[in-house]
Amino acid sequence: MRVLAVSLVLGVLPLAHAFGQWRVGVEVATTRYQGSARDTSNGSGPPIFRPGNPTTIGVRVERVVGRLGAVVRASYGKPGLAVGSGDLIVWDRSSGELIEAATLVAFRVGGIGPSGEVRAELGPALHLWKFGDDMRSRVSALGAVAYEWPVAGRFSGAIRMEATISGSWFEEGDLPPEYELRPTWRYGVTLGLRYRL
Repeated sequence: MRVLAVSLVLGVLPLAHAFGQWRVGVEVATTRYQGSARDTSNGSGPPIFRPGNPTTIGVRVERVVGRLGAVVRASYGKPGLAVGSGDLIVWDRSSGELIEAATLVAFRVGGIGPSGEVRAELGPALHLWKFGDDMRSRVSALGAVAYEWPVAGRFSGAIRMEATISGSWFEEGDLPPEYELRPTWRYGVTLGLRYRL
C-alpha cells in the first residue's frame, strides 16, 4: 500500500509541474503616443491632436507552461489630450482616463545569463478611453519583448518594451474637417515585479 501511495505522489508531482505555474505581478509604465489626427491643410490650427503621454499602473496574471504562457493584464492611466507640433506640445492632463485590458500569448525566445529569460508577447488589447462624458472603446494589436530575472525567492523583476496600434481615438466630427484621422500608435517601457504562486 505504501509503495502505491509513493508511486502516486511521484507520478503526480511531474504532472502538476506540467500543468504550469501561476504568476501575479504589478507594473508601472511610461508611454508615448503618436498619430490619431493630423491637419492636412497647413492651416493656422495645431497640426497634431493625439492622446498625451501618461504613466500607467497595472496588474497581470500569467499562467506559464514550459516555454509558453497566457497573460491577462489590466492597466490604468490618465493620458489627457496633447496638441501641437515638433517640440512644442501642449498637454491637457485633466481630460481623459484610460483603462486597458489585454490578453496575450507569451513565449520564451532566449536567455541572458544563467537565469534571465527573454520573452515575446503578442495579443489584442481593449482600450476604454473616457474623454469628457464620452466613453470610447478601441481594439489594438499589442506586441512586447520582456526580460525577466530572479530577485529573491519567488519574486522576479521584469522590464518590457511594447508597442500597440489601433484606429484613431477620435471620431468623425470631433475635429474640424481639415483634420485627417490616423492610426494611433503607442510605445512604452514597463517595469514590473512578479510573484510565482
